[in-house]
Amino acid sequence: MDRVTAGLLKTWATNHGVTQSEESEKFERFANFIILSKHHDEQFTVDDYSCGDNGTIGIDGFALTVNGELIPGLNELEDALSGRHSIESAITLIQAKRSSSFALGEISIFADTCIALLTKDSAPDDRLKSQHEMIKRLFDESSRFSSNPSCRLYYVTTGNWQRPTPIIDKIDDTKARLRDSNLFSRIDFQVWGAKEVQDNWRAIDSALEITIQFDQRTTLPDMQGIREAYLGVLPGTEFVKLVTDDEGEIRKTLFFDNVRDFQGDNDVNEDIENTLQSEEASRFCVLNNGVTVVSRDLKVTGNRFALKDFQIVNGCQTSHILHRNRENLDNVFVPFRLIVASDDDVANSITRATNNQSSVTPENLMALSGLQRRIESYFDSFGNESAHRIYYERRSKQWSGSAQVRGTWRVVTLRNLMQSFASLYLRIPHTAARYYGDLRGRVGGDVFSERHHAAYYYSAAYAFCKLDHFFRSNFVPRDLKPARYHLLAGVRTLYTASMTPDLIESSEKKAEADCAKFNELLWSDSKYYNLLKKCEVVLRRLAGGKEITRDFGRTRDFTDQYLRKLLEIAD
Repeated sequence: MDRVTAGLLKTWATNHGVTQSEESEKFERFANFIILSKHHDEQFTVDDYSCGDNGTIGIDGFALTVNGELIPGLNELEDALSGRHSIESAITLIQAKRSSSFALGEISIFADTCIALLTKDSAPDDRLKSQHEMIKRLFDESSRFSSNPSCRLYYVTTGNWQRPTPIIDKIDDTKARLRDSNLFSRIDFQVWGAKEVQDNWRAIDSALEITIQFDQRTTLPDMQGIREAYLGVLPGTEFVKLVTDDEGEIRKTLFFDNVRDFQGDNDVNEDIENTLQSEEASRFCVLNNGVTVVSRDLKVTGNRFALKDFQIVNGCQTSHILHRNRENLDNVFVPFRLIVASDDDVANSITRATNNQSSVTPENLMALSGLQRRIESYFDSFGNESAHRIYYERRSKQWSGSAQVRGTWRVVTLRNLMQSFASLYLRIPHTAARYYGDLRGRVGGDVFSERHHAAYYYSAAYAFCKLDHFFRSNFVPRDLKPARYHLLAGVRTLYTASMTPDLIESSEKKAEADCAKFNELLWSDSKYYNLLKKCEVVLRRLAGGKEITRDFGRTRDFTDQYLRKLLEIAD
């Protein structure tokens, strides 16, 4: 392994708390992290998508997405498939070798294992059984596909990729066999060496910058909080540069600040596409409401605009349809509003204002609520206490590339915070782990209520982050990971000596007093670990020697039984 790649791997492994693993395992996870981060903007735990350490032959990483959301298991897949909305999906398969060679035999094993996993009636390896079940379950809903899933294959080493003919022939053959299955709308097979690993790492660790030609525009007057603002029409061929990545896929990461994801082939989107494919395409700019972009930085040279760290806050549906029709946009112009604002409050107000004509639920705007801002500010109040500092990723990639964050295990997402809070304080780990849709329905009441003090969310986040760190460092056995929310519920139950859900205070004095001693326990590795060990003992007894899977502990009855037995062994 060259020195640059080795240095990047060492830094990443340290920040992600995987320093106890073998170097080959670290590299597998490093490759998985880079590839998934390339396609997904949300914070995720790479262990959930890594399968190489269980002895699986041929595949080290597996990820399935539904409508842009990473799906770690069958439970989450059922949640994502619930309802009647259209489905857009992708499957990513990864093999990573620490070796610097590109061996045809190894690539062939990877390719053949992928084909078997994706197209055969049974899994090619028992250790890929759950992944095969996820693929099968996805295709059960094929009638709802807006298009067939896309398929991405990545083979990664630390060598110098020079495209030898035998390997290229194998890649082409693999793509042809997958095309012949008629299961996928797009098949991509990438081979990376050290250069590709380094380049893609730097791309995800820095803000996106894209240059477009913006000729037909007017400059808007000065406004408080706005550095620059422009209104005009942008050629469709220039617009798609903003939303298309190097592999020709749409940049899903650009739409996090848009309150709704792509809605698929609904009536409105079909109308947009019909317009683009008709004689009215040249009138698109007067028939469509257009797109609003908020950029953190902008460099202007004549008519060339270099946008850096930008988000599409309105126009998600239009963007996706334009990308889908990107080969036929020669006479299409897009109404385009570009705003340069570095202040979060200003950016949020623009997001709200540009979406106030849409049917948006309170949950869509959850990340912009006053409570979310208070939670983030409360986390920031620990800024001078590095050992106790954690970071709330209220907005996607909020802390990406930030020198301020020391160890990405200290970052918690909105979803993980909601699940941890419900497990700790409401004692419903079965709902948090398996029925996220039900949990989401409690927002504003039992979870993320405006009357809740932010101190409780800090404690829940720290408990989750520290537990995740214990898993990554093998301090807590990884086979317990499917029961992580039961572990959190158990720790709180042992601490309070009660199964009863906690009363969440609203006043600062009562909340601080209520959380202070619990925080001291969480901050102490030994005290927190001792409670986790007690929870582990009970969980393993209830498992009866069987593997703890994602189906483990899925009912209220199990949770009650588990918590009762915990109290029986409590000191």
